[in-house]
Amino acid sequence: MPNRNKIIQHNELSIHSFVNGFSFCTQSKVDFLPLNKDPKEFNKVFEEFIDYYPKKTFTAISLIHFEHPSTFVPKPLFSEDRLEQYLSHYKTNKGDSSFQYDVLDEEDQVNVYSYPKEIQSLLETTETSFQEIHYNTILSRTLLNLARESADKTQLYIHLQKDSMDLFLTKEDSLVFHNRFSTQSEDEFLYYVFFVVEQFELENKAFEIVFLGKMDPFDSFYAAIKLYHNNIRFHQEVIISKQAIENHNAPFLAQYFS
Repeated sequence: MPNRNKIIQHNELSIHSFVNGFSFCTQSKVDFLPLNKDPKEFNKVFEEFIDYYPKKTFTAISLIHFEHPSTFVPKPLFSEDRLEQYLSHYKTNKGDSSFQYDVLDEEDQVNVYSYPKEIQSLLETTETSFQEIHYNTILSRTLLNLARESADKTQLYIHLQKDSMDLFLTKEDSLVFHNRFSTQSEDEFLYYVFFVVEQFELENKAFEIVFLGKMDPFDSFYAAIKLYHNNIRFHQEVIISKQAIENHNAPFLAQYFS
């Protein structure tokens, strides 16, 4: 697996796996394939998506997992035999799940996650080889690089998805908190943001809020937080297209390759 994530190049395909389907991402477009209740029918459609492009069109294909949250474990404390235990607070069912992890050498952390076994079975039926990674691994590398470049010592990074968000709190270039929350409204969004602010006793002028990307569907969230906090900025490494917003549950990462 490459040491650093990057933007998709013209000869690369990145497949992003969600609980409700897959986003097929190339440099030029994003397509979404919703999950079908009939596994055999879905497997056929999935293979048709893969086979749409002539063989050898792509020199590399990555699979990025978005299905479930992940947890970070300090590398010195990590054991490959305890993957299920690390995720026990997410109520992961071992019988229905496959467990995986990404090693973040620079941060001395291991990101542990799970995904449905049927996804693993589906991928095993294809002749294509994939590089696998969890989206939180990409986000953590991205935001820690941003934190090292920031003049502020404390940042609260917000990654908005459809119906959920990820919060990352960094202090002195280190990740001190991360979690994913369901957000159906502006009130829920504000509740979780300020829950973290209160838990870590962050003074209003002592931390910066950084949104990963800026997209029209989330304008009401941006406006809501601006009523309570002034030190806000947006990080947008790539231009997020309308097509990506419509066909990807986490549009900021629509153009990322593992």
